[in-house]
Amino acid sequence: MTPEDIQKMLESISKSGINVKGDLVLEKHVEHEVNNVEPGGIGIQINNGEIQNRETKGRGGRPRRAGKTINKAFIYDAGSETNARLQLFYNGLKALEWIRKDTDQRSFLSIFSGGETTSRIVWTGDINALAELFQELVNRKRFVKLPERESIWVMVNARFWNHEGNKEFGNEKLGSTRTPIEAKDKIDLLVEIMNPNTSLKEIREKMQSQ
Repeated sequence: MTPEDIQKMLESISKSGINVKGDLVLEKHVEHEVNNVEPGGIGIQINNGEIQNRETKGRGGRPRRAGKTINKAFIYDAGSETNARLQLFYNGLKALEWIRKDTDQRSFLSIFSGGETTSRIVWTGDINALAELFQELVNRKRFVKLPERESIWVMVNARFWNHEGNKEFGNEKLGSTRTPIEAKDKIDLLVEIMNPNTSLKEIREKMQSQ
């Protein structure tokens, strides 16, 4: 990773409720209290770092899709650190410019909530990096789980738009990607952020050492 990448991601730690020692800060902030994700999506209430879901009603924000609509979210649970890790993951993706700078944090959190959501995130990075990232998170490391009876590419396709912001990648295209060697260190660091067995302090130290 370049020094600029490392600096951006280190700055994202300070935005994610982690103090200079790398410990999780559970003090409640306004930005950690997320209610209506979007009409037609789910509501998320953050209490001491834990995500709780509740349904909301409405039709706005429903993604335009051809064929079957998938309104399910990925499942991520790191206990009391779930919110902090997802926020760091979100900030890391923004720092790498793999998602748009204006990506709504509430929508991003909702796609890992394990409930129902209509949110989609615009992926501005390389499709190979997107596919490899979720291969690592879901199939290899199993830090992120799939809803029952859903497959990895159906879910990635349902929760992410391509860089144009209104088109699907397509299951077949996602499944035929290559491993992006040039982005492997960045993907590994993002995956480690989501590893509940690695402390946030260790992650910070690892980032500083690169």
